[in-house]
Amino acid sequence: MPNGPTRRDLAAVAAAAAGVPRCRLLTTGEAAEAAGVTAACIRQWTVRGRLRPVARRGRENLYREDHVLFAERDCRSRRAS
Repeated sequence: MPNGPTRRDLAAVAAAAAGVPRCRLLTTGEAAEAAGVTAACIRQWTVRGRLRPVARRGRENLYREDHVLFAERDCRSRRAS
């Protein structure tokens, strides 16, 4: 069993470093800014299971940008219904 990152992890990190928007990793504050909501809202989405962090940097959760934008669209569509 490997102890280090997998090839998939390395590919995601390389894509994020290259600025590919779908694979970019965002902190809670950056995710909130991208979705147009508050950081508290991002934390609530996490608690409620609408959004899952894909990694951690220190004590901070990291979210994929496309997951954040999908959760934001989903929440807005639920309110409109």
